[in-house]
Amino acid sequence: MPWSVFGRAGENEDDFAGFCGYIGEIAKQEEEKGMNRKDNLIKPFNKNTGELDYKEIQVKCKVKETAPYRFKLTNLAEITKYIGEDGRVVVDRDSKENDINIPSETDLPKYKDDEIGKDYVPGQQDDDDFEKIVVEEFDLALRKFITGVTTKVGTEDEKKEEVTTRIPVFKVDESGNYVYEHTKEPVLVANQNIVEYTIRVYNEGSVNGYANKIKDNIPDGLEFIPENSINKQYRWIMLDEEGNETNEVNKAKYIVTDYLSKEQEKLQGENLLKAFDKDEFETGSIKEPDYKEVKVSFKAVLPEKLDEIVINQAQISDDSDEDGNEVTDKDSIPNEWIDGEDDQDIEKIKVQYFDLALRKWVTKAIVIEDGKETITETGHKAEDDPEAVVKVDLKKSKIDNVVVKFEYQIRVTNEGQIPGSVEEISDYIPQGLKFETADNKDWEMQEGKVITHKLAGKILQPGESAEVTIRLIWINKDNNMGLKVNVAEISKDYNEYGSPDIDSTPNNKVPAEDDIDDAPVMLTVKTGQTILYIGLIIGVLTIIAVGTYGIKRFVVK
Repeated sequence: MPWSVFGRAGENEDDFAGFCGYIGEIAKQEEEKGMNRKDNLIKPFNKNTGELDYKEIQVKCKVKETAPYRFKLTNLAEITKYIGEDGRVVVDRDSKENDINIPSETDLPKYKDDEIGKDYVPGQQDDDDFEKIVVEEFDLALRKFITGVTTKVGTEDEKKEEVTTRIPVFKVDESGNYVYEHTKEPVLVANQNIVEYTIRVYNEGSVNGYANKIKDNIPDGLEFIPENSINKQYRWIMLDEEGNETNEVNKAKYIVTDYLSKEQEKLQGENLLKAFDKDEFETGSIKEPDYKEVKVSFKAVLPEKLDEIVINQAQISDDSDEDGNEVTDKDSIPNEWIDGEDDQDIEKIKVQYFDLALRKWVTKAIVIEDGKETITETGHKAEDDPEAVVKVDLKKSKIDNVVVKFEYQIRVTNEGQIPGSVEEISDYIPQGLKFETADNKDWEMQEGKVITHKLAGKILQPGESAEVTIRLIWINKDNNMGLKVNVAEISKDYNEYGSPDIDSTPNNKVPAEDDIDDAPVMLTVKTGQTILYIGLIIGVLTIIAVGTYGIKRFVVK
């Protein structure tokens, strides 16, 4: 700060000294530097021009890191020695050199406070003066919260649901701490949903500044979407494990953006975070500190541990004052995740999966012979795996007069975490069996299969099941014998999130998936010839023996 020393001795021109003089310290500097002593001579007041002659010196002081924030620091200066021209001894008419009374540490901050505001605030004498500063604080805080979830991604029914229940509410607690109230309970989302996060940076300090860079991690359970319009708008770029920029999504571990930096301003000051005026907050003029926001979108994907809560972290990684200069945040270190700091925040989701499973089994074999119907309950259950073959032996002599029907039960179970429904089931009728509408009012023919919508719209909660029945008829021909395998599959499903089934694709006829199942039946002819019957038994036993051997060998191995 500059100190100006005027050749004066009072408050009006009559009090100004009529002789030249030196400030002792300035004179000493002249001698040390070999300067002409006249260079620092302070000339007397010129009454004709009304001008005061003066000399100045400057001193720089650094505010200690331990200085309390928002605390007044008072600095005093006085003339401790002065001499007249040519080294003459002089006496200041109204001041005594080196005579200032320095207040105690307790009183110093409020020194002369009762006089501040006047046009002129004198010192204790007129050869001393003071200056005050208030230690300002730079303090940015960050909060992260979910503001949208997009479901049925990539379909005509794609829809974004706004989330408004997680927006931070600023408050000052009983201890004077700044707090933000907003829930951190995990948001339930479905696999493949798009989750939109808002990252808000507040200025809690008394110094204007910028959040030049924001960094966000990519945890297991989230996938960054480079082509997403929001991510492009907010200038997010991907970084790998070492912090190098990458274009490969599978290598991205972090994302960063400079969207709120001073350099990215299109209009001067549009990204500037203005200092928080606590007085205005206390009077109700403002509701919260000034803030700026960025947004980012991720795709929700199933984490390695399906029941794991996915925690996403965001933090300020670089900041500056309003001139772009380096600055120290009062309670946080940018780009370092330190528990308890307020320049960072987390948000949580739990990714739920959708999973419908289908089981099919034969419940009845119905034989109608000479108008007499015989129904045999198989005793099979949905849990049978594998299901035993249902066998019907026919007398060769009566084949032309017999009708054989098989009744199948189809059960769909919600094995996932998301409520949903099976909108359509397809049944693929094997060669040798036929479908008749009279036996199946809930089914209809379609090319190459039959379908039912009986369960459409029936929402199955996790763990809940629903069933439908279908009957097929054996095509009565003496050469239509042997194994007949009927297959049923979920061909359309639904859930409100539009999340795909975790382990199956409807209507794709892939046997290994759990949304498809089969049920075998067998028809044989009894000829009455003992040798043939025995031969059949031997053949069956051979098959069983080979099968048993194979199982045993597999188990032992």
